[in-house]
Amino acid sequence: MNLQTLWRNVESRLNEDRPDWREDITRFGQVSAVESRNEGNAWSNQEVFRALLMAVLSVGDWSKIESIKPDLEERFSGFDLEKYARRSESYVTDILVPWFEDETRKAGFPYLKDGLIELIGAADILVKHCEKNDGAADSYFTQLMKKHDDDPKQVALCLGMEGSEHKLPSLGVPLAAEALKNLGFDVAKPDRHVCRAVAVFGLIDVEPLGKKFEAPAKKKEILRQTMAKVEEIANAADKRIAFIDNAIWMLGAREPSGLHLTNQQLAELAGNNLIQYKDMNGLLALLDSWAKDGDVEEQKETLEHLIQALDENRPDGYKLFPPELKGKTW
Repeated sequence: MNLQTLWRNVESRLNEDRPDWREDITRFGQVSAVESRNEGNAWSNQEVFRALLMAVLSVGDWSKIESIKPDLEERFSGFDLEKYARRSESYVTDILVPWFEDETRKAGFPYLKDGLIELIGAADILVKHCEKNDGAADSYFTQLMKKHDDDPKQVALCLGMEGSEHKLPSLGVPLAAEALKNLGFDVAKPDRHVCRAVAVFGLIDVEPLGKKFEAPAKKKEILRQTMAKVEEIANAADKRIAFIDNAIWMLGAREPSGLHLTNQQLAELAGNNLIQYKDMNGLLALLDSWAKDGDVEEQKETLEHLIQALDENRPDGYKLFPPELKGKTW
């Protein structure tokens, strides 16, 4: 199946099950941000901080985060980058986290405290950058774009991979891509929903690395290929990458934000009758990264997807279990 047909199938499924999906994407504001960036506009320091904050918060239940968005500016001091860089861990623990978790909001999530604490470090890096670059935090990202031939995929890897010179605390590669989208750079966010969809569509084909396999290297390649494949779909559909990315995300996200399609339902969009996992090492690398992130909700959802995949092809899935476990589990 060619990518244009795949995209038409995605559109058709969204039209059927979520008629307002285009309006939802417009409300996210990322496509308009890309248009603004392409028109030559830059982001203020407040807008940069807001972009990073919203990326960190995107780990949570998006429907709940959207419900509190109008209150975030006041809670975060007008998105003051310098002020947040001076915040303490106790401020996050004693003031911010309880605000999110309050009974009237219920917008907390397991990664929230760590994410907001690490965001202090990211803010501090950007403030120090401002001191050397005419006070503009936005140039931290535009300079990286120039360094990487205007390829936001490479910038997302640069901002999110451990060991990178320009790594920003609180951002892994998916959240770095989300922040870049918020800043108007057209790139896909390779989170669990988009990675799963692209894999089930049969678009990722990473060669096993054999005995030299290392999870970080494999993870980086999976994330890079996922971003590249979404870009290819966008080119085929003649749409912004951010638009296509948000649409694919909706296929896998939990209700009410998305359709939460099973692997088999995703496979059918690509004309596949059976789910094909082309690279078990790649799947293991993703599982390893999710476990290390400590996101309980993401781990739970990952296990649910694995169970779905096994149930959809139970005879083959049964072969994956070691002999000592057969008859005792699943």
